[in-house]
Amino acid sequence: MTLSPTRSVSKVKQTSIQRAGISLLGLSLATLLTGCQTYKFDRDSVSTILPATSETATVPFQVAGYEKADWLIPAYEDAPGVALKHSVERVHWEGTSFLGFLATLGTLSLIPGHDKSTYADVYELSWQGESLAQSRLEYSVDGYVSLYFPTPLLFLGSWESHDLAERAKAKAYLADTHKTQLLSTIDEQQTEFERINPQTTEEIADYLSGPGEHSVYRPQAMLRLIDLAPETNALAYHSTYLPIRGYLQALPLEYQAWLIGPEGLRGIDLQGELEQGVTADDLLIRVVKAYPPEEQRQLTYLPETQKWARVITSHYYTGMTDAHRTTLKEAGLPARLVDRMTNDEPSPQLVAAVKTGKLRDASGNIRIPTKEELLEQLVRNDNLGKYMSPYTSDDVLAEWVNSAINANIGSTVGTGVGAAAGAYLGEKALEQVPFVGSFLGGAVGAEVGKSVGRETAISASGGWEAIRSTSDRSFDDISSMARYLKAKYGHTGNFADAMDATRQIYPELAETLAQVR
Repeated sequence: MTLSPTRSVSKVKQTSIQRAGISLLGLSLATLLTGCQTYKFDRDSVSTILPATSETATVPFQVAGYEKADWLIPAYEDAPGVALKHSVERVHWEGTSFLGFLATLGTLSLIPGHDKSTYADVYELSWQGESLAQSRLEYSVDGYVSLYFPTPLLFLGSWESHDLAERAKAKAYLADTHKTQLLSTIDEQQTEFERINPQTTEEIADYLSGPGEHSVYRPQAMLRLIDLAPETNALAYHSTYLPIRGYLQALPLEYQAWLIGPEGLRGIDLQGELEQGVTADDLLIRVVKAYPPEEQRQLTYLPETQKWARVITSHYYTGMTDAHRTTLKEAGLPARLVDRMTNDEPSPQLVAAVKTGKLRDASGNIRIPTKEELLEQLVRNDNLGKYMSPYTSDDVLAEWVNSAINANIGSTVGTGVGAAAGAYLGEKALEQVPFVGSFLGGAVGAEVGKSVGRETAISASGGWEAIRSTSDRSFDDISSMARYLKAKYGHTGNFADAMDATRQIYPELAETLAQVR
């Protein structure tokens, strides 16, 4: 039977409609079975919402920082700057409870999983890194997640992969409360300041060391105390108030320069000693000797090196900059003395120099040697030291080193059978030992191998007399040798070969060289 064209077209349309229906149903099911994650700021979690008592406040400072605070009005034009900082820190996280987990699991996440993050939202006024006033509020953000259903959308909130949007909502919601709490704190501090009403230098100092330690009136009071310094003998005046935390940092640079450093070794102290006839050399010795030993330094993590190290965090010359040192030099303090007013650790050679006077110049004065001069102090310009230098005074390899390299001694000597092979290649010292293989295979053999290897290296280099006679520089200790060679020749192309040959004669050099920074 043949279908008519009309019935054929009708059937095609019906099939198309069915396919469209199936596609729509599939799309609907795909939508319903699509999981998602949402977050919602819980306003009820905020501990306190205080009613605003005032809109603005006249304060003894001006705001510096990224946060705007036009509601804090400076009392005068050149008021000190105080930083206003906003920070958010997650202080607690609570995951889905056990019953909630079972409900989520049993419904294939139709009932979404739930977690809660608690944040501390903080606005802080600070000066010199010290907190003066703070408003801290805690709030929570609820998180909902489903693997197969969009039910988390029923809780509204933000449909995101993180809760940043909700934290931004919290910040806006809490802004007025922070403002109210800060204004309340400032009002209390103002009442306290006006009650005390410090006027004399003693009263201001007592306020700064007591009730004014954490007050927005601290910067104003500190600068007032500095301004009260007499025109004559101002340094002595400022020195009196150095125990007040932050006083030194609040001083102008030209005063700071004279007052940074340990008691007795500050610029003001050194200048007084010079005026009394003490020599700059003797003062330099004091400065170097006063450098704190490692056990008196604080263990600190250094991000730039990603390592822990013991560093000076107070006393000595912490805070001294090149600008400070320039001020002291221009005022007449000896340059070689000022250059040592730094937290950079003095080298062992410099310490020895100031103790013994070994590095005095033609006039007999101790001076700060250059790095190159200090390096040269490690090496003897003769062959009378305990360790011969593989490089001559002309900065070329000594003849005995070339002999060792040409004999390929570095790759043949060592321990065990390697030592025996080296001996064989040298003078065949073990030629008369038939059981050499088994003997050198054990621990005893390894030690003997080391000794044999060293003697073989010496022989391959021409013998001790040849080594000494072709060397015009030497070292008194292995540490000086390693430090000098690495600093002076570590960048040269033949350094690796030279060290490979040298450590066969001086085995202890390998470990010492590895420890040199």
